[in-house]
Amino acid sequence: MLRLIAGATLLFAIVPNLYAQTPEGAPVKMTGKVADAVTGKPVEYASVVLLRQADSSMVTGMYTTPAGTFAFNTVVPGIYVLRVTFMGYEKLEKAVKVAAGKPAFAGTLRLQTAGKVLNAVEIKAEKPAFSMQIDRQVFDAGSMINAEGGTGTDILKNIPSVDVDIDDNVTLRGKSVTIYVDGKPSPFGDAKTALQMIPAESIDRVEVINNPSAKFEAQGGGGIINIVLKKDKAIGYNVMFNAGVATRGQLNGSANASLRMRRFNFFGNYNARYESIGGSGYSYRQNLVPDSSRTTFFSQDSRNNNRNGNNGGRFGFDYFLDDHNTFTIAEGLNHNFGKNEDDIFLNYLDDQKQTLRNGERHNNSRNDGYNNNTSLNYKHTFKKQNQELTAYVSYSGNRGSSNSDYRTQYQKPGQDTLPNPNWQQNTGKNGNRFWNLQSDYTMPLGKKGKLEAGVKSTFRYISNDYTAMLYNWDVQDFRKSNQLSNQYDYEEDIHAGYLNFANAIGNLGYQVGVRAEQSFLKGYSYTRDTTVDNRFFNLFPSVFLKYNMPKNQNQSLVFNYSTRIDRPNFDQLLPYINNSDPQNIRIGNPELKPALSHKFETSYSVYYPKSNNYFSTSTYYAQTNDNIDRISTLDTVTGVTTTKPMNLATQQNIGGNVSYSLNIYKWWKVNANLNLEYNRLTSTTLNNENFSYGLNANTQFRLPSRINIELSGHYRSPRIQPQGTFRAMNGIDLGVRKEVLKNRALVIALNISDVLNTQQFSSHYETPVFIQDYERKRATRFIRINIRYRFGKMDPNLFKKKKQQQEEEEKPQEEEEKPKERGRL
Repeated sequence: MLRLIAGATLLFAIVPNLYAQTPEGAPVKMTGKVADAVTGKPVEYASVVLLRQADSSMVTGMYTTPAGTFAFNTVVPGIYVLRVTFMGYEKLEKAVKVAAGKPAFAGTLRLQTAGKVLNAVEIKAEKPAFSMQIDRQVFDAGSMINAEGGTGTDILKNIPSVDVDIDDNVTLRGKSVTIYVDGKPSPFGDAKTALQMIPAESIDRVEVINNPSAKFEAQGGGGIINIVLKKDKAIGYNVMFNAGVATRGQLNGSANASLRMRRFNFFGNYNARYESIGGSGYSYRQNLVPDSSRTTFFSQDSRNNNRNGNNGGRFGFDYFLDDHNTFTIAEGLNHNFGKNEDDIFLNYLDDQKQTLRNGERHNNSRNDGYNNNTSLNYKHTFKKQNQELTAYVSYSGNRGSSNSDYRTQYQKPGQDTLPNPNWQQNTGKNGNRFWNLQSDYTMPLGKKGKLEAGVKSTFRYISNDYTAMLYNWDVQDFRKSNQLSNQYDYEEDIHAGYLNFANAIGNLGYQVGVRAEQSFLKGYSYTRDTTVDNRFFNLFPSVFLKYNMPKNQNQSLVFNYSTRIDRPNFDQLLPYINNSDPQNIRIGNPELKPALSHKFETSYSVYYPKSNNYFSTSTYYAQTNDNIDRISTLDTVTGVTTTKPMNLATQQNIGGNVSYSLNIYKWWKVNANLNLEYNRLTSTTLNNENFSYGLNANTQFRLPSRINIELSGHYRSPRIQPQGTFRAMNGIDLGVRKEVLKNRALVIALNISDVLNTQQFSSHYETPVFIQDYERKRATRFIRINIRYRFGKMDPNLFKKKKQQQEEEEKPQEEEEKPKERGRL
């Protein structure tokens, strides 16, 4: 198998490229004009962006002058696309060929008023729902009707190859993923928390980077998901209000606003969310080795209700010092809270399935936390096109507290309830401080080359103080449990530098890079007197190749290779004992080592400009050494299972992916994605393998009266885990959106999530000492109504006009006052 993979990799390495390249020739000047298609008047301050046709990557951009004109002074000969946008008009795209040795004139680009009616069905210009770039897949968040009124988590549920489990944990092709926000690591910590704090309506697009280059941090075996937020920088103001309610007890609301003046762009948002979600779980275990109480079969039935919410906001401004220097300052604040109630029913059976005893466990817990994030960003562009320097500094801090109460009462058949139930009360305090310092430099080399370099340092400090108190019935008071309590401090410092070089030979483009990272992981448990002190130095090379077909620039072949790392996080290293489920406890592992991954991927894509259809297919191979996963063991004396993260095995993934975007009619389109994968886990103690597949599909209808309908569904076949399988998951969502008012300022959306109520989490474990089946179900079927209202005005002369109007209003008053003064004299 490895020889076959190596041969295929060598074959694909012969045909590839990184950036869409252009023929030889000195740069020339490109000019043009933007005008209203009906009146012929120039459109001032329209956004004009120049894109490479082959991969839609941005070359440069500007706003039109008061005369509606634009000019790009240094354009390398080749084939490009001009994209023109302005509020109130449909987006316009035009292909332009730039020849060597003479200036290029793009002509007059005439914008159509938005909302043109064709055959009684209203069609409006919009961003493509999906596009493929050299190193990432891009998904338009605005087209995901089913996510209206939700969070970033709901957006990701619509992304192919991304799995969001019942607890909102995110994986990409079954691997851990790093969440970025606007190209920077999320300031809110783990992926789950970050996504729940971002309202869906504030997200512009989602970028999925399966195989990041050396420019990106190496953490995350699955890759990177970059959440790009909306921010309007056209002169004027923009305000949006959003509110929603759902049958599962969810309430959400938000307000977003931006104000752009000549040198300042102010932006801010506030959002709040509350939800109450019920759930249930069931597990059935057979002990192949009975414990000391002769328990052979054990079942557990649970019911829970989780009430949680958060509210907060973010505000800041961009300051445009001049044409080459921009400063951005932003501050974010957030408060989150939660209350959980769990009722667990326990049943212990002998080998004849006769009840030995049963019990009831009641868990109640509360948590409360505060987060803040401050960031400063600087960008300097040079006179030379595509040369820039950026610097970024951010600080994030959060603090939280929690308390919980566990009570367990046992009873034997035919007897009264046993006296002195188990009673435990817990309190916890935690804090997190995170510094991120980063600088990047990009410099063009020659006609086609580019050099990128950068440095980055992150400093994270986490403190955790957890106290468990057990009730002593002899003394009628609580006593601290040193075994369950833990006070722990953890520090993680990572320093990195990278170098990327890109160039092209004809239609073959390439990028090679390397990233060096030095990691320091230190932790100390005061309660147990245990220390974690790990140092890792790693080099992460990456290679990207792209080959553009000479006869069809809309087709391309891409090959890439990179290395990634999964460092054990704080929760995994923490030497804690979580006994909220008395028969299935979880513990940490301070001895964890990082897991290294080698990833190869080859893809082919083709775009059909006439129909706007898109087809992409890819094959990939990944091998992870010292893969980190959880493993469960059974204590044959007590009958309690313990789940612990460990460096278990070598994991291999071989797969293929096919995506197709089809516009059947102008009012009907379909998107589909199929992922096929062979997974294998091997080690000295365990071996597991299987073939799995996943299918995501959605169809959208744009009907008369500004009504949009989206129906989406997903299916994931069973997938392996170290000791068994995760069973299949599937679900169907339906969304309807209605746009009203003249300028579509008001949007009303109705969503039905998990229409067939099939979304649930199930797993099967099989070990030499026990067999267990486990199911969990949350309230996933619900109806949500969301209302969004937006207003604003984009006008480059907005404030100038107000000033002139004020001067004109004041002028007559001055003229009237002067005669009066002369009359008195």
